[in-house]
Amino acid sequence: MVVISKLKYLIEIILLVMLLFFAKQGHAQDKMEYYATGELRGRGLMHGELKVGEWKYFYPNGMKNAIENYSEGRLHGSVYYFYPNEILQGKETWSKGSLVDSAWYYHPNGTLHRKGIYKNSEYAGIWVHFFETGLKEREVTYDKGQPNGPTKVFNEQGNLIQEGFYNNGLESGDWKFYTAAGQLEFIGQYTEGKPAGVWYQFVRGKKKVYERY
Repeated sequence: MVVISKLKYLIEIILLVMLLFFAKQGHAQDKMEYYATGELRGRGLMHGELKVGEWKYFYPNGMKNAIENYSEGRLHGSVYYFYPNEILQGKETWSKGSLVDSAWYYHPNGTLHRKGIYKNSEYAGIWVHFFETGLKEREVTYDKGQPNGPTKVFNEQGNLIQEGFYNNGLESGDWKFYTAAGQLEFIGQYTEGKPAGVWYQFVRGKKKVYERY
C-alpha cells in the first residue's frame, strides 16, 4: 500500500507540472508571416507582441531559410541560416539578443568558411577563415570586434604570404611578406597602420634596403 501511495503521489506531481507547463504555453499563439507576394515567410509562436520559442523562415519558393529561437522577443539560443538550396550557411549562438560563444559559417559548397567566437555580438579571440578547398586562408586575433594581436594570411596553395600584428584595428610592429611560393620577400614595421622605419627586400636570398619611411 505504501508503494501504491507513493506512486499516486508521484503521478499527481507529474500531472501538476505538465498542467502548469501547458497553461504557460497556452498564452503563446501560432503566428505566420508572409511575403508581399503571398508566400509563407515565417512561422512560430507569439506571446502577446513578442516572439518566443522556435521560428522557421522560408524563401519564397518554400525552401528553408533560417531557424531561430526567441525568448521574450529577442534571439536566444541556437540560430541556423541556410542557402537557397538548404545547405547550411551558418550556425550562431545568441543570448538575450546578443551573439555569444562559438559560430560557424560555410561556403555554398558546404565547406567551412570561417569560425570563431563572439562576445557581446563582437568578434573575440582567434577567427580562422578557409578557402572553399578547405585550406586555411587567414587567422586574425580580435578584441572587442577589432583586429588586435597576431595575424597570418595564406594563399590557395597553403603557403604563408603575410604575418604581422594588429593593435586596435591598425597594423603595428613587425610584418613579413612572402612570395606565392612561401619565400620571405619583404620585412618592415608599421606604426598606427602606416609603414615606418626601414623596409627590406630579399632578392635571391640577399637582403637590401627597399624603402625608408
